[in-house]
Amino acid sequence: MILLYHASRINFSIYLDHGSGKHRTLINVTELSESLGPDYCSTLLGFYIFTGEDCTSAFKGKGKVNPLKKLEKTPKLHKAFRQLGADWMVTDELQEEMESFTCIMYGQARMTSVDTVRVKMMRKMIGADKVLDSKSKVDLERLPPPKVCLIPHVQRANYRVAFYKRADKAIIESPKPHDPGMGWEKTGEEEVLEPVWAIGPILPPSLVEVLAQRAVRRARSS
Repeated sequence: MILLYHASRINFSIYLDHGSGKHRTLINVTELSESLGPDYCSTLLGFYIFTGEDCTSAFKGKGKVNPLKKLEKTPKLHKAFRQLGADWMVTDELQEEMESFTCIMYGQARMTSVDTVRVKMMRKMIGADKVLDSKSKVDLERLPPPKVCLIPHVQRANYRVAFYKRADKAIIESPKPHDPGMGWEKTGEEEVLEPVWAIGPILPPSLVEVLAQRAVRRARSS
């Protein structure tokens, strides 16, 4: 994706040696980049990092193929993905557009709030006429991340894309990954660099209480 993004700026043909043996092929990256166009190549780079790569967490069970199909059907958000990495800080507008796409990934194209989507999906799991309790069958892994988790995720994705977009420069002037708004932090006495997983409470207190009750019940029955 990085090479595809920069290919149009390099004045010679680039080939990627892919596979081995009978399955070995040469991919003309320059030709592919020209056919897709610079705007879409920039969109793909942002999308690839946002949906998960080496240093950016992925969305559980979503992968890349289905989200990409949904993005292709939503051209108004292509610009948002192109804006990832354009600056080191994420604007409120870009954050909102990334949140809108996250709602689309979870099948809620008419919604723009991941927290609202979480509530809707939980109600469907629990039952429209039922109340959340320790017996409710709630699979939290099927829910989108809450906004307090999505915000630092977007920040990390933006930080990574910013470096990739500047990969053609010998020296990059950048903030440190643990600087405010970059999505990372130093923890412990050794100051290990770790992702900022959330900027606030992940679960509402009522749900935490229900989960605690369920854990107690399981412990007693085992």
